[in-house]
Amino acid sequence: MNEDLDVQRLPYMPLQIERLRKSKAWLRCKRNPEIAFYMVNLWMRAWHEIPAGSIEDDDDVLADAAMCAPDRWEELKDDILKGWDRRDGRVWHSTVIEIATEAVGKLRMNKSRTAAAREARELQRQSSVTDTVTENVTDSVTEHEGKGREENGIEDKTTSDDVVAVAPSISQDFAFEAQSIRLTAANLEQWRKAFPHVALEAELWALDEWAGTKGNKWFTAVSGALAKKERAAVDRVSTAAAVRDRGGGQRRADPRI
Repeated sequence: MNEDLDVQRLPYMPLQIERLRKSKAWLRCKRNPEIAFYMVNLWMRAWHEIPAGSIEDDDDVLADAAMCAPDRWEELKDDILKGWDRRDGRVWHSTVIEIATEAVGKLRMNKSRTAAAREARELQRQSSVTDTVTENVTDSVTEHEGKGREENGIEDKTTSDDVVAVAPSISQDFAFEAQSIRLTAANLEQWRKAFPHVALEAELWALDEWAGTKGNKWFTAVSGALAKKERAAVDRVSTAAAVRDRGGGQRRADPRI
């Protein structure tokens, strides 16, 4: 078990719907829906703990993570913590650990692919710059020296081998790196300000595969998609506010919670 398992950079936790629906844990929740609320809160807390999939084995900490009142925690904790293992002063959930391990593997794979693609582009750019600079310098030198030699009756034999040009090394640091979407810190901050009602990193991961189909126009395409999601989010907020102002937002308390 990976003691350093860390998925804090992922704002979302994958939910395997059919696996959950068929589990005994969800069957217990069907009989007592209150337990589902506490269980999901514990999963979410464990997702962003280090190591991922674990929480400190302390009743106060666990009750707080579950968002459960202390007296209810004492009554329900045995049911809530079924499926969790205790060791090394922490409780561990094997399914959350499994999903986190898969997510870390995908992150590393995406990072490796991104690094390889960036290196390939860099080599191609250096080659292109080298060819261009060499050609330009060679033309300049051969033109200048050729004229002088013609004036003095000397045959021009200067070739590209006479000139050596070194291309500059260009590197770029990215604050967000996926398979297709790569953003600098400045780009990321600009989009965060432009789309404040959007969960930016989560949407970028969701759009990454689609962005790959847009070729060199992925930046414009993703920006447009985020703008559309921002407008939809603003519309939802405005609608909810209007309903609340009309008194339609009040709900009766659920007696089960």
